[in-house]
Amino acid sequence: SGNTKYYPYIPFMSNSTSQYWLFGDEYATTINPGNLISSDLTWEKVYSWNVGADFSLFNSRLSVSLDYYRKKTSDLLYKVTMPGIIGFSNMWDNVGEVQNKGFELELQSQNLTGTLRWSTSFNMAYNKNEVTDLGNNDKIFSDSNTQVLMVGQPMRSFYMYDAVGVYQYSEDLRKYPVRKGTALGDVRYRDVNDDGVINDDDRTLVGKPNPDFTFGMTNKLSWKAFDLSVLCTAQFGGMLYSMSPGRYMDNPGMAISQNVFSWWKNMWRSEEEPGDGKTPALSSTTGELRDTRWLYSSDYFRIKNITLGYKLPLNRKIIRNARVYFTVENVWMWDKYDGGYSPENKGNNAYPQARTYTVGANFSF
Repeated sequence: SGNTKYYPYIPFMSNSTSQYWLFGDEYATTINPGNLISSDLTWEKVYSWNVGADFSLFNSRLSVSLDYYRKKTSDLLYKVTMPGIIGFSNMWDNVGEVQNKGFELELQSQNLTGTLRWSTSFNMAYNKNEVTDLGNNDKIFSDSNTQVLMVGQPMRSFYMYDAVGVYQYSEDLRKYPVRKGTALGDVRYRDVNDDGVINDDDRTLVGKPNPDFTFGMTNKLSWKAFDLSVLCTAQFGGMLYSMSPGRYMDNPGMAISQNVFSWWKNMWRSEEEPGDGKTPALSSTTGELRDTRWLYSSDYFRIKNITLGYKLPLNRKIIRNARVYFTVENVWMWDKYDGGYSPENKGNNAYPQARTYTVGANFSF
């Protein structure tokens, strides 16, 4: 099998039109190529296998489903960065090979079966993603230059400067490696190659976007005419980079009158008011750099849905069943994400998931 998600349109040349002044006041319209194409572009190819087991225990009160899989994707479709001198910043190409392997576990249990009934549905998934081949390429960067394809690493791993503090005192400028033009109040970066200078060679791998584990669990209880359902979801092991509203609102060099996050009250102001050692000066020279200050854990635990229902005692000759219910969606979430709305939204230009309340009724005639 293979991935044809992008293939229907990416092999074709597109055109763009431009107007230039020619011969006095008259326009001449020109047609220019809008993108680069590769004549050798082909579908992604996917090779996969899996093995699974299904069984039940305790007179079928516990059911278990387990699946282990491996999937190899070759001729990976990816936008490759091109030298600006040719007039295009990127083009689609088949660049390498990626392997995914992991397992999925599902449990169904009947915990209580008397007057009070209680059942649980639980699922868990683990996935390990790794780039195994990039042909003649060492690294392939994303358009934003913050993510990279690299052999032996997960897809789109984050690759950037690792922020480790702030130059709070004059002594720090002599004690720690600096960039050209570094000033007091600037962000201090880790000297990855230990050469005593901070430059582009000090960008490094700092995380991966996809979680290792995802979870889901639903508990259902019923007693007489009442029923209750609670859905929880979670994920662990991934990172996200907050461009909006994180970096766009939280950028050194912006005016003091603009919106800022609350931690800017602890910013560096002077050697006498050095701040918390993490928040730079508003006039920092590192505002154009993308670094780990906006890299967050995407771990979260969410109570996604709670529904309480009640079956109305009605004359069954007219209405066979009647149930009223009250539902709350997006009840509560624990996470470590301060740079945006929700780690589920990946941090970029996404609206927050609103908490909603619903009252409804179901009738069967």
